Amino acid sequence: MTNYLAAIVATGALATGACSAAETPAAAAKPVSAQSAPAATSMTAPRYVQVGAGSGLTFTFEQAGAASKGSFRQFTTVLAYDDKNPAAGGLEVTVQTASVDTEDKDRNDTLVGADLLDAQKFPTARFVAHGFTKRTDGSLEAAGKLTLRGVTRDLRLPIKIVTTPTGLDLSGAAAIKRLDYGVGQGDWKATDSVADEVKLQYKVALVKAK
Repeated sequence: MTNYLAAIVATGALATGACSAAETPAAAAKPVSAQSAPAATSMTAPRYVQVGAGSGLTFTFEQAGAASKGSFRQFTTVLAYDDKNPAAGGLEVTVQTASVDTEDKDRNDTLVGADLLDAQKFPTARFVAHGFTKRTDGSLEAAGKLTLRGVTRDLRLPIKIVTTPTGLDLSGAAAIKRLDYGVGQGDWKATDSVADEVKLQYKVALVKAK
């Protein structure tokens, strides 16, 4: 068995699967207008959309006792946020699963196959949260749901939002178990060579939606 594995998020991530911006690589994505933003972020808080420069969604997993890394090249983010009223906000991230990149074509082909991400049947992964709560350390938490490979589970995503000259920077990290989402069928269910836990790292540059 070839020992390769990856999974998302957030997440994603995690904008709607039909959003046309999701078809554009993150490095070249253009801001999405407020009118085209997903309905779940249509709240009272101001809305922000992802721009390509400065945005990344990466993951780390353990293989044969060593850490391995990868990323997703295509994903979109819509944030509704008011610093004075975090509960009125929301977050949506949609990831194109076929955009996984581990800098190895054979490994990428394995990851998008039916036993792992099954990108043909499940082309997107999606994280949706409504409202934010403040943590004791001053950061925020987005309590939402992650849908990956057709399985939806609750996910609490600690996030940090920083004001920039052009808008906002949003970052966060979380860990999920790949087998909770069915990412690992057949021989891939084994965790002796590839660990169950996958760590997600998420950083996005956003501008105010027009």
